[in-house]
Amino acid sequence: MAPKKKWGQNFLRNRGAVARIVEAVEAPPDELILEIGPGEGVLTEELAKLPNDVEAIEIDPELAAQLRARFGERVAIRNEDATDAPLPARPYRAVGNLPYNVGTPILRRVIAGGSWRRAVFMLQKEVADRLVAKPRDEPYGYLTLYTQLFARARILMTLDPGSFHPRPKVRSAVVVLDPDRKPFANEAMLELISAAFRMRRKKLVNNLTTYDRAQLIQAMERLELNPDARAEELSLDDFARLAGQM
Repeated sequence: MAPKKKWGQNFLRNRGAVARIVEAVEAPPDELILEIGPGEGVLTEELAKLPNDVEAIEIDPELAAQLRARFGERVAIRNEDATDAPLPARPYRAVGNLPYNVGTPILRRVIAGGSWRRAVFMLQKEVADRLVAKPRDEPYGYLTLYTQLFARARILMTLDPGSFHPRPKVRSAVVVLDPDRKPFANEAMLELISAAFRMRRKKLVNNLTTYDRAQLIQAMERLELNPDARAEELSLDDFARLAGQM
């Protein structure tokens, strides 16, 4: 079946990469495996060999029907949109070649949940670089800190366009995420970080307009943070300390 652009379908064809992804899932037998975006089922085929319960969320109704016919009762195929589909309440491990156009919102909702135990996701390499960036790195930003609030991330491998059909225009990377929810992972912290990176080239104090400027500068000085710093210069711990002073 021809890939559909509207759903960002780029099907993984690299069998070596499939094997490494499945190996990285490391799911105990009692945990559910949730595949997001199974597509043609190349990854599903290997996941179905594991002793775990397996579910797969596929937005394309034609592909979902083909997968049901192929895997029968061994894999529970859900024809749903992973950006808003219910996530499992039981402990689960998420895995998938995420569509580039919705990869970030899917990742964010998975790691912010309480039941996931690991996520192994294929993403654009540009997005993967943001997840593991350090302060002052070019990719460092809101997504970096959002991820750090809920998880530890590492890049497992990178893949060239030739590993997919059709060939995407960019490189891809597989990221492994493990739960590491910080005690200050709350809406207030997310709002602070979001505001801090609103205008990337502005100083932090010029972005945080909802705070009293003088008090903000005093708080930064108490914490020995440069009042002229931009958001990209502060670590997650720096933001947490600053939030505690405001």
